[in-house]
Amino acid sequence: MLLSRILENKIREVRKRKRKVPLEALKSRITDEAQGNNFKESISCRGKTNIIAEIKQFSPSAGTLVRDFNPGKLARIYEKHGASAISILIDRRFFGGDLKNIVEVRKVSSLPILAKEFIIDEYQIYEARALGADAVLLIASILEREKLRSYLDLAQELDMHCLVEIHREEEWQKIKDLPAHIIGINNRDLQTLKVDLGVTFDLMQKIPTHKIVVSESGIKNEKDIERLKKSGVDAFLIGESLLRSENIGKKLKKLLGNDPH
Repeated sequence: MLLSRILENKIREVRKRKRKVPLEALKSRITDEAQGNNFKESISCRGKTNIIAEIKQFSPSAGTLVRDFNPGKLARIYEKHGASAISILIDRRFFGGDLKNIVEVRKVSSLPILAKEFIIDEYQIYEARALGADAVLLIASILEREKLRSYLDLAQELDMHCLVEIHREEEWQKIKDLPAHIIGINNRDLQTLKVDLGVTFDLMQKIPTHKIVVSESGIKNEKDIERLKKSGVDAFLIGESLLRSENIGKKLKKLLGNDPH
């Protein structure tokens, strides 16, 4: 299965990165200064459409999305046209990502950055913070409950937010008593890659209204966004629909409801 392959590869990747830059050396790169970019606030503004615009080169389900891949250029387009935050796919083998993309985007954009990675080790959280990310993704299906709790606590210590991702009700049951304030509902099944917006509508009925909810994957147009908003969704993580567009800025404005045409 794809997810198993990604995780097996991730274990090897993290092992190599630890040898190259030991954890203590990584920690020394982190300053005590607050990041200054509040991911949680940015994606939960009332009265507007909050879009987390994603940067990735390709994906296992969609193939190549961007041929002339320039993370900095994409970040500038996203910020100029109204995105609330930027999600950066870190995984290289399966998504064409790179840790240095966080640094590149941080140089050109003041938007909060979500480091979207398959986190299996606390090392990756320190790594994201040291490079300038404001938030990290934690996937409930691949982490034990106590590890999730530990990573949530660590992120708070590092002045970062966490987007805790679920796809099934049992994953919500697993995390509902943890201090997870931002819940991501992935409409894509990571095992089969099948996408169904109904996943968000179903799980929204279980999640308390005080949680910030992000719907992820399969959001194609303004109608999808309006339907999801009505169910109580606060923000939308969108990659493929933007990256496949001939005019990314115009597509983003349209999704935000800012394009009269």
